[in-house]
Amino acid sequence: MNGGPAAVLNAQMRDDFLAEADEHLVGIRQGLLQLEASVGKAQPDAKVVEGLFLEFHSFKGISAIVGLAPAEAVAHRTEDFLRLMREGKAQLSAKGLEVLMAAIQKLEQVVAAFRSGSPLPGYESLLADITAQCEHSSLTGPSPRSGPSDTDLLTRVEEARARGLQLWQYTFTPARELNASGITVTSVREQLSNTGEILKATPQVQGKGDLKFEFLIAARDAPNDLAGWEAKGVAIKPAELEASQSPAIQAETAESAEAEHSPFLAPSHIVRVDLKRLDDLMRITGEMVIHRSRLEAQLARLNGAAARVDLRGIQEASGGMARSLRELREAIMRVRLVTVAEIFARMPFVVRDLARQTQKKARLELAGQDTAVDKYLIERLKDPLLHLVRNAFSHGVESPEERAAASKPQEATIKLSASTIGDSVIIRVQDDGRGINPHAILQRAKTLGVELPQAVDNHSILQILCAPGFSTREDADRAAGRGMGMTVVNAIVRELGGNLTLDTEEGRGTQFTIRLPLTLAIAETLLVEAAGQKCAIPQSFVREILLASEDQLQIANGIEVIPYRQGVLPVVRMAKLFNLPGTPRSKMCLLVITSDRGSVGLLAEKVLGQREVVVNALRDPLIQVPGISGATELGDGKPVLILDGASLTSGSVRPAEPDISSSQMHQYAT
Repeated sequence: MNGGPAAVLNAQMRDDFLAEADEHLVGIRQGLLQLEASVGKAQPDAKVVEGLFLEFHSFKGISAIVGLAPAEAVAHRTEDFLRLMREGKAQLSAKGLEVLMAAIQKLEQVVAAFRSGSPLPGYESLLADITAQCEHSSLTGPSPRSGPSDTDLLTRVEEARARGLQLWQYTFTPARELNASGITVTSVREQLSNTGEILKATPQVQGKGDLKFEFLIAARDAPNDLAGWEAKGVAIKPAELEASQSPAIQAETAESAEAEHSPFLAPSHIVRVDLKRLDDLMRITGEMVIHRSRLEAQLARLNGAAARVDLRGIQEASGGMARSLRELREAIMRVRLVTVAEIFARMPFVVRDLARQTQKKARLELAGQDTAVDKYLIERLKDPLLHLVRNAFSHGVESPEERAAASKPQEATIKLSASTIGDSVIIRVQDDGRGINPHAILQRAKTLGVELPQAVDNHSILQILCAPGFSTREDADRAAGRGMGMTVVNAIVRELGGNLTLDTEEGRGTQFTIRLPLTLAIAETLLVEAAGQKCAIPQSFVREILLASEDQLQIANGIEVIPYRQGVLPVVRMAKLFNLPGTPRSKMCLLVITSDRGSVGLLAEKVLGQREVVVNALRDPLIQVPGISGATELGDGKPVLILDGASLTSGSVRPAEPDISSSQMHQYAT
């Protein structure tokens, strides 16, 4: 894209634009979903229309500043349509809503191309569609244009002078210290819109590649409250524009801003931070945690070797360091957290698009959009969630005729929800469609040469669905059928230290559940030991710790269980989990592991205590095994595996066969 808008922007300005564009796109998506309820009404929801108008107006402004003409043109024309609705001169029809949906999709495409440096997409046909919606109203809307021409500018200058307005030129030079205080070209532009009418905004590249922005403003007087702007990076002087001049227009003409804005150059309480900087902070914090573990190990040795030495001062210092590290970790993680609404808001457009291409009817329900998770998880989950939602529509939702025959509403429901349990986030994609026919899956797997499971249950069906190359369709379409989607979904979830589960009932529907850690960096764990092997398990999974003996163990359905409260608890021996030679003991530690999937008892020889550990995911598929979510180091250089409580309780890790003699075996009645 040499010579394009990205070529003249420095990296900081480009990143600022992309960050702000993403924020406005989220606001537009949410507003359009709310606006859908106004289709066919004489007067759309005024508050929603006003909010959308301001979002498109701002998007138009930032696009003009970076010279992104397609985005500026689409936003400008969409703003015209929304203005007609706001003034009561146009109703919102189903076609009008479809055009607005197409506008946000086009803006997303333009931003994506700008971000990657790809050629910008065309937009002329969309402009024609938006123009047609404007002209469909009884009154004529503003003339279509992607931006003002030289003649437009001169005409508007003359009109401003005729109204007794003066011309002022404002020059803003961005600086890092100004940006840190929230003083950006956008905040300058917003305040200038309040001051008067922006006739022209022009970005200019200076000698060293730095940018400055020139604004031509029409205002009655130079406001007194702008006297201190020179100290804020803004230069002001009277401007003269002769009729013979024909400046190149790089930006937009902005009508007088009608929204209320905060005072100009007010300090911002929000600072955008590059995610890489947060990654560096988490890495440094992780190294500090390891160093503290080494210090504790050394203190333990000193405590045994030099009992006479008073180590209380050192121990208190170590404890203070531990508390400070915990506070630092929690503060950094809070900075990294973003809500799942960032990706959830995209999905209704996906369902709407698929419904438009088919004869199916479906609506998407969203729940738990305020659930906060690590930013990195959000970025990695976009494609898996997109695939699961498409699968729910393509494979799960029946035709209206099929649903009527099954006594179901013609409109299917797909539900996307998020919640937190302990230190984990649970994301579910659920539909009330046809469900999965296990016999059809097995037959298809046999045809494709996929290895068949010994038992048929939800877990084995999921394993088939996630097998490379497996697809229930002969031919692929836009939504599904390529045989790689579920493979990639499962691989990404496993890479993130999570697990994917399936619940389905033929004729009732299907639910996919993704369970992930809230953050991938550091976790509070309990250290346990069996057969000389140490392991860590996140504390959030441990409900309680009990003492157990061999004679308490019973056999039920071929697996070991132990009486627990008013029922029984399946048991997993840690030594057998790793195929280690266990030593019989009269007393063992029983850790009751609990998740949303159920409970299981983990038998270990010792509980060594609590430890804050740095989590390292096992990304190599050759060493990924059920029941293990990652590894860590305690300070002595030896790796320690981290157990996955969700896998232990979901049944994907089967309790080991009992090694009790046949004379001791009996069924335990529940």
